Amino acid sequence: MLLRVAEPGKPAFQLRKGEEGLSVFDSDSVNPPLTEAEVLSNFRPGSVLVIRALADIHVRGLIVVSIPGVGSLPQRLQDAHSEIRPGPGMSRIQFKQALKDLE
Repeated sequence: MLLRVAEPGKPAFQLRKGEEGLSVFDSDSVNPPLTEAEVLSNFRPGSVLVIRALADIHVRGLIVVSIPGVGSLPQRLQDAHSEIRPGPGMSRIQFKQALKDLE
């Protein structure tokens, strides 16, 4: 499962200017799997997790690329960090629409 940290009331899968991908955590890429509490404890109070299956990402033509997280995160979160990126040949407009469809 992919875990995306978001702010309540704001779109969780919105691409910001200059971003090439959206940060997520692959809960199953570490052993034992990440828990929601483990992830949320490292972000601002009030943050929420949006959970999507990898199949939900792939069915929209998107890919998930493993990219080490920033050094300020605990090692397990760094190891589980990935980005949702556009699939081959996907335009930025198509990428944004596919992300919007994940909401």
